Amino acid sequence: MSGDPIEALAEARRAGRTVVLATTVRTEGDPPSAAGNRALFAADGELLAGTVGCNGLDRKAGGDGRALAEAGERSAVRTYTSFEGEPGEGAVEVFLEAFRARPGLLVAGGGPVADALGRLGAIVGLAVRAEPAAGIAGLAAGLGPLDAVVFADHDDPELLDALIAVLRGGAGYVGVMGSRRHTPGFAAGLRSAGLDPARVHSPTGLDIGARVPPEIALAILAEVLAVTRGRPGGPLTIL
Repeated sequence: MSGDPIEALAEARRAGRTVVLATTVRTEGDPPSAAGNRALFAADGELLAGTVGCNGLDRKAGGDGRALAEAGERSAVRTYTSFEGEPGEGAVEVFLEAFRARPGLLVAGGGPVADALGRLGAIVGLAVRAEPAAGIAGLAAGLGPLDAVVFADHDDPELLDALIAVLRGGAGYVGVMGSRRHTPGFAAGLRSAGLDPARVHSPTGLDIGARVPPEIALAILAEVLAVTRGRPGGPLTIL
């Protein structure tokens, strides 16, 4: 990650990470900071880039940034008058701004539909990541209820192990592409592992009559959004 807070912020947003940007907006006296100083913190308060002015201020701003992210708040202003033993005196006013992680779309496998799904997912603001099925297990623990995993290859020999890992995590949507005749194969394996196959959307997607890869990707993405947002996925018409 870049050492420049603004560049690091752009990198974090592309990666779909929650971060907090701290900017010194005003000082009084002779504190160890200056207006315009910036630091970027991870959601847990870890310093990622820049500095508010000194280690003591970074620890304070990082802790307040963590609290801001945990509370789901957008921004806050904090004033610090002690610097944990660092030289200087006065006051430092810091503006904290949280940038929320974008929901993620993890596409396992490749092919025309996977490629189209990645393009459409990016258009609607999802943090898209493509991985082989074998690499999914290591990512499963970091997925949350707004995140989705779509397996593009129902014949992948790593599919069952990857599905087990994902279902033991917190992903809000898990889908497997393929026809109805492919589903029973991995469903039995999931039952043997003590997992409920009904948590998997397979075949994945809403029935919109999709035929070509972009249409199939659209149908899948529509179901992903409906499920992760708690919506039925039906028509909106009132007539």
